[in-house]
Amino acid sequence: MPVKSKIQSLAVIGDPISHSLSPLMHNAAIRKLKAPYRYKAIRVTPKKLEEFSKTCALRLAGFNVTVPHKEAIVPFLDRLAYEAKLIGAVNTVVCKNGELIGFNTDGAGYLMSLQAEKKFNPGGRRIMILGAGGAARALAAALILAKAKSVIVANRTPKRAVQLVRELSFRLPGAKLEACPLTGKEFETALRRCDLLINTTRVGLGGSSFENFPWEKLKASALVSDIVYSPRFTPFLKSARKHKHPIHTGDGMLLYQGALAFEIWTGLKPDVKEMRKILHKKLK
Repeated sequence: MPVKSKIQSLAVIGDPISHSLSPLMHNAAIRKLKAPYRYKAIRVTPKKLEEFSKTCALRLAGFNVTVPHKEAIVPFLDRLAYEAKLIGAVNTVVCKNGELIGFNTDGAGYLMSLQAEKKFNPGGRRIMILGAGGAARALAAALILAKAKSVIVANRTPKRAVQLVRELSFRLPGAKLEACPLTGKEFETALRRCDLLINTTRVGLGGSSFENFPWEKLKASALVSDIVYSPRFTPFLKSARKHKHPIHTGDGMLLYQGALAFEIWTGLKPDVKEMRKILHKKLK
């Protein structure tokens, strides 16, 4: 029988936040475990982030951080775990003994999803990431740490890709990281070689349909992945599937990064099947 104890609060913060599926997912895990927690969404505007970090956050056992606060919250934390320090962004915070400790479970969650759902091991593989934002940074770092043979970051604004690669290469000496434009011969050459193509952008070449994407340059066996989870089957994935490529949906990353965060906060392993069931029901 579970021991009754005081209910502790967990949360996700962002702006906007009403669309978040994290409360559904985490509360499903809490109910299954009969654990003494509750999880809610809290809208925190950029102007209120520092105030939240100093006051409200200390009344929580922990919280998730989403757009637009993943990088902005870093100066308000007391300590960072290795991955968060490496990436310079946080998606999970533990409130313990008056301290705020930042973690980043995005990259590890993505890798767990790849393995669990597609049996894909990035070790020794060539990978291309579309986009150069915070998510791309987290995935690039995780893939390099997982011994990927190479990671190429392609972005519409090449300077952003170059900056991301430069910063991560400085922190991960010897990493095989490259930047390239999102169009042209260099891009198409890189596409031909890659084993995993990951989209971290919302709009691709030729608009959101991705019909103008050069799918014919990508080898047939390459896995095509999107981190956007709503809808599950994004225009990018629909286009890839139309061109006969295997696909990997973004809800897995949401699921596993959340499961890792839950374990960090509570010390309990959540029922991933229960969390997935509630996610899929909502995303259908």
